[in-house]
Amino acid sequence: MQHLKRKASPTLIVGLCSFVYFVSYFTRKDFAAAMASMLEEGVLDMSVAGLIGTALFVFYGAGQLVSGFLGDRLKPEYLILFGLSVTSLSNMIMPLLPNGYYMIAAWGVNGFAQAMLWPPIVRILSDNLDHERFVRANLIVTASAHISTIILYIFVPYCITVLDWRWVFFTAAGLAFVSIVIFIVSLSIVTVGADKDTDEQEEGSKPISSSIGALIRRSGLIFIFLAIVMMGFLRDGIESWLPTLYSNAFEREASEGILISVVLPIFSILSIVIITALHKTALFSLETRGSAILFGISTVLSLVFSLVIELDGAVFRYISLGLATLICACMHAVNFLYISCLPGRFSGEGRAATVSGLCNACTYIGAAISMYGIALIAENLGWTFTVISWAVISALGASFSLISSRRYSGFVEEKSK
Repeated sequence: MQHLKRKASPTLIVGLCSFVYFVSYFTRKDFAAAMASMLEEGVLDMSVAGLIGTALFVFYGAGQLVSGFLGDRLKPEYLILFGLSVTSLSNMIMPLLPNGYYMIAAWGVNGFAQAMLWPPIVRILSDNLDHERFVRANLIVTASAHISTIILYIFVPYCITVLDWRWVFFTAAGLAFVSIVIFIVSLSIVTVGADKDTDEQEEGSKPISSSIGALIRRSGLIFIFLAIVMMGFLRDGIESWLPTLYSNAFEREASEGILISVVLPIFSILSIVIITALHKTALFSLETRGSAILFGISTVLSLVFSLVIELDGAVFRYISLGLATLICACMHAVNFLYISCLPGRFSGEGRAATVSGLCNACTYIGAAISMYGIALIAENLGWTFTVISWAVISALGASFSLISSRRYSGFVEEKSK
């Protein structure tokens, strides 16, 4: 990578990465936000809509592996520009396609393009900031994604009322195009005056010091990957199915789920702010240990939820929503530790983007499984047993985190010497 010049403000670096990630979420979650209107108009049926969402998860997860591999070998700005360009085109053509089956392909391409954004962002931040600043920067970048989600869910109903669902995608495409222009202009400002000799010496970030397989074994990443799969299952599964659970289990109007869609990212931001502060403490400074604690809390919350969901009354309904929201908040905190903070530990090995890509891929393996897994459990065994399954998965996440903790701790201590 051509490093940002030394006089460049870290604020500019973080601001640029935050804007890119803001756009990423807006152009990735817009289909989910517009889906209800598309179903209502008969543009899609439920099965095709599900396949479109699954295509995004599958190609996004697979793309993370490609992006992580390329992110440590190519200039990350190239990957970001590629991702923004393709996602702009994918959003632009979605409303123009004749039926939902074409949309499956277009949204799968969008998922792959979206995967080109996060690992390069991690590399830019880890290469240009020390670990403490890197963690704070990740708070801002991650929060920008949740702010994007909140704005999206406020904007979409207004857009559909005034125009129609097609303009949701056109707006997202336009936003992505604007971000390309801003990124190119900002990049030219940041790199002007950089020392050519220094850039040539630093090309490719830190030298890759060992094979990825040896690094995975040495750092205990195998069990961390398994813990991340559990986190992805819970985080995306609960967020995707909570409105349906609320409607079915408590016999409420489905429209009330819109409120949930806005509330969840607000609590997610709060959880990330809290975990960023806790990350400075001894108990949470090691990502595996902090995640084990959060998984443990999620286990207890899920067990309580499984009891409350059986009770009648508005009070218990709101308690259930609060418990589900807290479980999601815990998983967003785990996501921050494992997806945002952990890859920065591997910058000295020249593997920050690779590890980021692998971790993110594991997240979306869990997410893809949850889309059908939760539906299967709920349909055959009911929502109470579904919530109990969340407790089991949380316990597995805690176990995997604890198993990996000793080896990972040794790796971190070795890097700090």
